[in-house]
Amino acid sequence: MNSIGNRIKQARLGQGFSQVELAEAAHVSQPTVANWENDSHVPRQNALDRLADILSTSSNWIRVGDDSRVNGAHTSRTYLARQIHHVPISSWPSDQKVKDGMLSLSSARDYVALSLNIPKPFALIANDPNMGAHFPIGVAIIFDDSTQELESGKCYLFELEGKIVLRRWQSEPNRLEALPNQSAVDADFVTETPTPLAKAVMSVRRH
Repeated sequence: MNSIGNRIKQARLGQGFSQVELAEAAHVSQPTVANWENDSHVPRQNALDRLADILSTSSNWIRVGDDSRVNGAHTSRTYLARQIHHVPISSWPSDQKVKDGMLSLSSARDYVALSLNIPKPFALIANDPNMGAHFPIGVAIIFDDSTQELESGKCYLFELEGKIVLRRWQSEPNRLEALPNQSAVDADFVTETPTPLAKAVMSVRRH
């Protein structure tokens, strides 16, 4: 991705947002997002910071495509100080095996070595066509089971009617969405805030 506009579009599609949804989250108009993506205009720094937060990336990556420097400072020492996890990759659970400590290592089909600031990451192989725009079938989705607080726009594992599903959480009104979400009618609206089992933090394409 060789331009700011391309990187914004890549990150937006990766999060499953339409231009309208990104515009609403960033408090700008849809034409503004379109102008950013076609490189007619460059976002100001405060807009870059908002986009980075919404799109789960860094403003430095949006600006120059490089995360090796953040706010002008090298971060290699911080990165190298992170623990390397051999993350177990398992098939998608057919029941409630994810609960109570998540998946056991004995069920792992494979492992991937990643540097993460997560105590006990685990991975599941994506298999839901309804989430395929964000997590294509076959990729390994890395999860953090230490989070309990829902963030709007993030994807989580939930237990729904005895099944473990991955959905994006959106608030105001509270709802669970598949990706891409073409209409709020397709969402599952909830009156009580559900408890997440784990938060999706990234995906890794297996070779």
